[in-house]
Amino acid sequence: MILDLTEIHSKPGTSFLNSFKNTFMVGIRNREANSSSLHNMYVRAFDVEDALAIADEVVKPFDMIVKEVIRPGDEIFGLVEGDADPLPLLRDGTLHKNIYEF
Repeated sequence: MILDLTEIHSKPGTSFLNSFKNTFMVGIRNREANSSSLHNMYVRAFDVEDALAIADEVVKPFDMIVKEVIRPGDEIFGLVEGDADPLPLLRDGTLHKNIYEF
């Protein structure tokens, strides 16, 4: 299994509570990376700290870390720069580095 960066992640909740959440852009990378570039994922949360906690739980099994959380409306929200390292694979609960993705 590879981390799906096209999905918007959030904590489960009622639709009423979800209507108060914003979508934050979260920059993530491998814990041991060859590049300082980041992959971006999107998280629905109430604030920056909540977005950080949700993203951290999502990427932890993949041995990745959260480097930044960008608020909606920020001038760099949605920008993708650089060439980040390939995403690691998670198979059978075991982490495997994806050496075949370029």
